[in-house]
Parts: sequence; C-alpha cells; structure tokens
Amino acid sequence: MPYRRRLFGAMHLRGCVSACVLAAGLVACGGASDDGVSSDATAAPSSATRIVSLVPSLAEVLVAIGAEELLVARTDYDNHAVLVELPSVGGGLDPSLETLVDLEVDVVLMPEGQDMPALAARLGDLGVSTVAFRTETVADLYDSIHRLGSLVDHVDQADALAREISTGLAEVRARVAERPPVPAMYVIWSDPPMTTAGGSYIDEVISIAGGENVFSDAPMRWPSVGYESIVRRNPSVLVWPRGATSDLTLERVRELPGWRDLEAVQAGRIVFVDSDRFNRPGPDLAEAAADLARALHPEAFGGRRP
Repeated sequence: MPYRRRLFGAMHLRGCVSACVLAAGLVACGGASDDGVSSDATAAPSSATRIVSLVPSLAEVLVAIGAEELLVARTDYDNHAVLVELPSVGGGLDPSLETLVDLEVDVVLMPEGQDMPALAARLGDLGVSTVAFRTETVADLYDSIHRLGSLVDHVDQADALAREISTGLAEVRARVAERPPVPAMYVIWSDPPMTTAGGSYIDEVISIAGGENVFSDAPMRWPSVGYESIVRRNPSVLVWPRGATSDLTLERVRELPGWRDLEAVQAGRIVFVDSDRFNRPGPDLAEAAADLARALHPEAFGGRRP
C-alpha cells in the first residue's frame, strides 16, 4: 500500500466523514428529504426490533442510550467493543442486501445524500424500511439522538445523553474562553491535502476547543487545498487524526514532500487525535473536544505548553 494511503488508512473514511465526503449533496433534516429517503423516524415500523446502522456514529448512539440489543449487524467500519462481534453487512455505502434480508432487518439507518436513494429504493423493494440522518454538524448529532430515542422508545435515555454532551461541550468552551484562538488545520487527507471548512462538525469542535480553523472560509465543506495555500494561511497547529494501529509519527510527517516545509511541522506542532472520535460526531464528541482543547491550550488544564 502506498505510504500516503497508509497515512490516511487510520481514518478509513469512516463513519460520518465518509458519508459527508462520498455521499455529498446533503439535504435538510425533517420530514421526507429531497433525495427520496425518509428522514422521519415515524416512517419506520414502531415495533422495529432488528436494526442495522450504515453510519457507525448512529450505532454508537444506540449503544449509548441502551438500545444495543436492537442492532443485529454492523458495517466493516464499526469497531465499538459492543458491536465488533456482530456480523458485518459490508460497507456503509454498499452493504450486502442479501445479508440484510437474511438477518430479517426491520430498519436500516443511513446518511442523507445523493448516493442513498437508489439503495433505499432497493431496500424498500425487499421490504426493509430506511431512515436517513444528516451527520454534518453538532446540531445534527443532537437531532439524531432525539430521533433515535423516539424510534426505539428510549426517549429519556436520549435526552440524558444529549444533555451530557451539551454540558461537556459547555465545560470545554468555558475552559478556553479567555484564551486567544490557536490557528489550526485539520488534515483529512495528506496527498493531495484535504481539510474541512465551516459548516462541519469538525470545524465546530476546533472552535469549541479554542482553535480557529484556518480554512473555515473555504467554499466547499471538505476542500482539497494546495501546499501554497496552507503556507499562506500558516496554521500554528496541524490536527491530524490517527488510528490505534497507525504508524504515523511526527518524524514520518517530516519526511513528506510539501508537509515538511510547513512551519508547524518543522516546529513539531502536530496534534495527533483519535480518528474515530473526531471522524464521528457521536456520544464521545465532548471528550474529543476536551482532548483537542488540552492539546491547544494545555495551560488551561494545568499543563504546560511545549
């Protein structure tokens, strides 16, 4: 596998980042979406007891609200300890229809997007209901939590989870509120460079954690950018997602053409973050924001700036 692929392999385009990047053209939540996939939880059977989520973050929400027993399968990208023993239906954008039918699935949870209507239609022909969720922002996460709570009759647990996340994010904001924002860039892809702009949950988390996304004004939500543009915007810190099995290190980044010329790389100002937490706006979102805040503003948490 080429080295640049290994660098990004830790992310696997997992969960919601994959849904946003690969299934672009998202539409607003509520009612029936413009792409023909139901986004109304009431459209699913009220007695749904066999659920598959094609979005790992939504599966993790179900686990967090105590409804994991309703999940009968996972995708290849689900790695939550509660889910790893379940059978896999394959990829989130191209699941095995045969497996879904064999498992007698009631409802499939999927991201909204232009690539989803055909899949939803095929599942509908097989008698499987689909419910679409938008996964672009922190507000979308709260909406998904409440809709999933209604879908599986765990409303109180869903409300409690939403409050817990909201409280955690508020605590992070308060910790760094009086400190100058740190110019930062989130590295989604290394070659060619790809990052995130305003309107994404990652951009929101950077802001909550006391950072300032240097590409927040980019015209696309997940833009490819040139090295010259990165040098010009001069991020003080690079936020780089890394999986548990990744061999990516500062020394390896310093070997990469383009990246090795950046001031942040030369000065060792790279924050490696847990790829699953940051690529999935799920139950661990507040912890992800806290992790980033500690890295950007260690003194606010009793530490020292390197």
